[in-house]
Amino acid sequence: MKLIAFSSLFALLLINSVQAQEVDPALMIHEQFAKIDTNSDGEISQEEFLEYKLEETKKVTAKVFEKLDTDKNGTISEAEYSQTVANIVNQLKKLSGSLQQ
Repeated sequence: MKLIAFSSLFALLLINSVQAQEVDPALMIHEQFAKIDTNSDGEISQEEFLEYKLEETKKVTAKVFEKLDTDKNGTISEAEYSQTVANIVNQLKKLSGSLQQ
């Protein structure tokens, strides 16, 4: 259950960032490809792709940590974690209920 809630928080952050960027999809794809292709050879190697995904995961994880650290003291207590996960589960239940109607 906690894994689902944590994954959902990742998805919500991703959706929010995509919605905030209303740009041409082809341009966005080209720019992302160029960013991943660090040696500019026109191809993405497994090493380049892995490095890119690791960096993206670090960024998203930092944002999730920031959301979980509600008192902004640099740590996440069990109470902060539990409350945030409960909020996410409740939001997902509401969303699921509205989609089923």
